[in-house]
Amino acid sequence: MHILVASSSTFRQRTYRDAVESLGHQVSVVSGGVECVARIHAECPDLLIMEAPLFWGGAEGVLQALQDCQQQSHVPVILVATGVGSIDWFQLSRFRIENLLFRVPTAGDLVQAIAGVAANAASRSNAGPLAQREATFAQ
Repeated sequence: MHILVASSSTFRQRTYRDAVESLGHQVSVVSGGVECVARIHAECPDLLIMEAPLFWGGAEGVLQALQDCQQQSHVPVILVATGVGSIDWFQLSRFRIENLLFRVPTAGDLVQAIAGVAANAASRSNAGPLAQREATFAQ
């Protein structure tokens, strides 16, 4: 699985990269929203782990770009929401977020979150066409 990590903190970038690589996944790291959108279009990752707030375009801009692009709209997002105010919650609530972490995750938290996303993807792919369509409409 190819995972894109977006964090403005170089320390957390290393922490996330180490956790993802320890699971045997390929990882790319970016530090801002504009770079994140460019990398999503260039690499089409299987999963995005993104912090909010995020420099240069922000998490909301990245989520909007994902939603607007048919080719990337399926990319699941794990959002690490540290320092997000109540106004931002309202703005972010309109986007599809697979998992929401309210604090900086430990390696174990990331492992669980990634496993949860993988399990959800597997259950959707094992479901019949009608169940997949219903899951799409429910989002």
